[in-house]
Amino acid sequence: MQNNIESDRFDLRSKPTHSRRIIGITGNSGSGKTTVANMIGGHAIDADKVVHKVMETGQPAYKKIVSAFGTDILDSEAKIDRKKLGSIVFSDTAKRTSLEEILHPIVTEEILNEIKNSGELIFTIDAVLLVECGLHHHCDEVWLVTATPEHRLKRIIDRDNLSEEAAQSRMRNQRDTTHIAAIADVVIVNDGDLESLKAQVDRFRDIRQE
Repeated sequence: MQNNIESDRFDLRSKPTHSRRIIGITGNSGSGKTTVANMIGGHAIDADKVVHKVMETGQPAYKKIVSAFGTDILDSEAKIDRKKLGSIVFSDTAKRTSLEEILHPIVTEEILNEIKNSGELIFTIDAVLLVECGLHHHCDEVWLVTATPEHRLKRIIDRDNLSEEAAQSRMRNQRDTTHIAAIADVVIVNDGDLESLKAQVDRFRDIRQE
């Protein structure tokens, strides 16, 4: 789905290239995209955290989500219970699409406003759905981070303290990234240790900056 935020006020790439560099980083869970973002440095924006923020009570997405999915997704304090909502959308493609149609434009606007109001020169946007939500149109570069299923599985288990079965279930719900590789400016293969990953990041960061 492409978001519909196309006005000049959000066309951050129209700013002088020497004053701002926006790097969109995407990849499936366990690929290491957050680690890559941290290695690049600058102002790091985690799209997942922005999603959590806009879903809070009184925030832009709250009423729209409750209206679309009903009050059964609320907890005892009338907050959106993300586990309840997740159990609905992960098993129903149409409902997941409905949720994305609500969230993508709102999250995109929040992220672009954060960049616009910051004095930093380098930004990274860490987002699983960077391309699907149209955020890549606002980036100077798109970096895709990949890893073998075996490496991703181990990282997800270690990071989230999940059983192997639960981690595999999560991986099955993730999308193929072949189409993203075709449009990415940089593809990072994260099948080694942190030292080899940093070597790739440093090399591509410096080459792209020239």
